[in-house]
Amino acid sequence: MADISFSDRDKIIEIINTSSRLKYLLKFTYQISLDDIVSIRVDGDNFKVDINTETTMFRFKPQGLEDVIMKNPETGILQLTFDPALAQAIYNIVDEYA
Repeated sequence: MADISFSDRDKIIEIINTSSRLKYLLKFTYQISLDDIVSIRVDGDNFKVDINTETTMFRFKPQGLEDVIMKNPETGILQLTFDPALAQAIYNIVDEYA
């Protein structure tokens, strides 16, 4: 499966709305709104989702069924985080949109 990028506003909203956990993280943890997102890249080969704003990229890559590599909001460094709901959400997004 190839990487697929989505920059259409309606498609971005559709993808984000598939996961309440992802939507919550973007809004409350990373302090970005849906209007800030300029594109979403879904990588079916590596099972990851990249969410891009004008200035920042947020990567979400599940590791198994319970952990996700994602950006620490305080340090900005990618780290392994226990979040089974997000891991499943990313697998679902990749499955549906890649």
